[in-house]
Amino acid sequence: MAEPTITPLYPLTAPMQRQPESVVLPHDPVGEHIATHLGAPAMFFHETDGGAVQVDIHVIGPTADFPYVRLVTSGMSKRPMTTPEGAPPFAELIMTLPANWQLDEAAIKEERWYWPVALMRHLAHYPHNQGTWIGLGHALPNGAPPKPYVEGVGFCGAILLPPVSAPEPFHSVTVEGKDIYFHCVVPLFKEELDLARHQGFAALIDKFNDKDVTDVVDPARKNTVKKKFLGLF
Repeated sequence: MAEPTITPLYPLTAPMQRQPESVVLPHDPVGEHIATHLGAPAMFFHETDGGAVQVDIHVIGPTADFPYVRLVTSGMSKRPMTTPEGAPPFAELIMTLPANWQLDEAAIKEERWYWPVALMRHLAHYPHNQGTWIGLGHALPNGAPPKPYVEGVGFCGAILLPPVSAPEPFHSVTVEGKDIYFHCVVPLFKEELDLARHQGFAALIDKFNDKDVTDVVDPARKNTVKKKFLGLF
């Protein structure tokens, strides 16, 4: 089955409010799973009008053991995706950011800081809005042709990979008989996106390993794929 092509990220219409740590989202087994394995969230981005599903984004702050920021969705798995036979229909997403990534009240008004939150939110809604699915290894362009998520950042797509930097027990959770799998969102340059779509995500992982690229988002990192003569990888 062909991988989905998402519509461009911007604009996003449903409002999302930034909530402080003291706000507890009620009756959220996925949120409890996140807190158990990754730590209590420093804050939430709480969606007030999400459409088919309401997606909250948990922001897990850096620690001495893991000095990075994590964004993790809850709510995407409230409804099953429309999957082919044998594919898991329930998923949530995680993204890892540098420790100094700005997500305060002022910063999130600027796209250069807010775009990872917007991307997570967009991907979480996409399968429900389009009657499709996204899963492990899917390379997802930002429109056709792919457009950068934000001016000044070369990433114009993303791939879903295993959340290898998170503890293994975090990778999945069973809620009310539903097996929910967490996928790591890793932004890509166009050439990386093309490689993953044409040769499979294992080929891209080889490039990542060669260049020591991790799942931590780094807008300044180099493109791991350069086209050779005649456009061949």
